Amino acid sequence: MIIDLTKMITNNSYELPVSGTLIVPEEELKDTDIRRISKVNVEGYIYNNEENYELDIKVSGCMVLGCARTLKDVDYPFDIEINEIIDENNENNLQIIQNRLDIFPIIWQNILADVPLRVLAPDAKEESLEGDGWRLVSEEEEKEEIDPRLAKLSDYIKE
Repeated sequence: MIIDLTKMITNNSYELPVSGTLIVPEEELKDTDIRRISKVNVEGYIYNNEENYELDIKVSGCMVLGCARTLKDVDYPFDIEINEIIDENNENNLQIIQNRLDIFPIIWQNILADVPLRVLAPDAKEESLEGDGWRLVSEEEEKEEIDPRLAKLSDYIKE
């Protein structure tokens, strides 16, 4: 999403509204957990301080992630507020070229930071806690349960 900063200069204004939708290219989804992403809505302002620019926007949309249990598609809506100062020493390597600023790297970085580690589909049923010759033991049960091979040793221990 490219912002034309000449509007701010010609109107002698210190703020410029930022509004629109952003379509994330498919190649950006490679090496991420995001399977698909809807159009991203961007609303907010960019402010001009004498030394730098301040970006204050709200980004919303919906991404599709894989369920941790069933691997089904799960819709994950996101709503992110971004407050970023853009100056000569920014770590995003953003450059103002011919009074134009591309804010897509900032938006994409914040979307990736909002991806959860795992999601569960609403219809994902609870996994089985036991099977053929095994069962899941919680830490409390493990402490309470005495190994039958060592049970006779308890007779020798007097409290």
